[in-house]
Amino acid sequence: MSNFDYFGGVDFSGGREPLANLWSAVGVERDDRLHIVDLRPHAFREDLRHFLCHPPIDAERGLWGMDFPFSLPCAVSDALMNHEGPATWQAQVEWLAFQTPGDVETMAKPHRQTLRAIDPPGAMAALNLRLLKQTVAGARLLNELLHQEGAAVAPQMPIGTAKCVFIEVYPSATAKDLSLKGRKPNRPGQARARPEMLEPWLRFEHPSLAATAVTLEDAWDAVIACLTAWLVRDDLNQPTRVGKHEPAAVEREGWMYRHPEAV
Repeated sequence: MSNFDYFGGVDFSGGREPLANLWSAVGVERDDRLHIVDLRPHAFREDLRHFLCHPPIDAERGLWGMDFPFSLPCAVSDALMNHEGPATWQAQVEWLAFQTPGDVETMAKPHRQTLRAIDPPGAMAALNLRLLKQTVAGARLLNELLHQEGAAVAPQMPIGTAKCVFIEVYPSATAKDLSLKGRKPNRPGQARARPEMLEPWLRFEHPSLAATAVTLEDAWDAVIACLTAWLVRDDLNQPTRVGKHEPAAVEREGWMYRHPEAV
């Protein structure tokens, strides 16, 4: 049985605030399925930060799937930090959290296309210009969650009894793993078919939530991120179980969680 009372997913945005494409989804497990009970946009990341550990549901402990890079490649973080302090994941996040996207863009120019060891095929490099702002904003968010909310991040740190646990996910990979067709539906029938595709794993508490998810891509990705968290709820030791990368790489770069049957 899972040790979590609820599950969440976030489709992250690195653009300027107020944001139109930052969405969260919250679900609970009932009858061996995930039931989406909340789906909403967040105009400001500060609103999201508070919401993550204080969702409006009667539950205490949550597992959140977040769709942004939680780390930099080991060699890149070493080069950028210039060996300032210990070479750990948390030190890297703290360093990155206090940089500006512009400064990181300048420093990281030679490393824009460098992938992490843990990146699956098709993933974008954390410092790619299309993703760089999300990477920096995400580090700032994680740093605040760790220090202000007592959150934990798996597998980079022990989760203990933390009320909020965060994992990195990749909704596009989950959609592929579950054979969900129609990444961007271009016909009404394709959008209406989306809830049926999810039926084996997920249901929506209200038709309005389903309507939002099937028509807005950012809301859909938040739902898939939430579904990924639910799918891996009993497989947080996935990187150790899979054994694909050296423990040292996982300790510093973390892990991108996938459907347990796909890795």
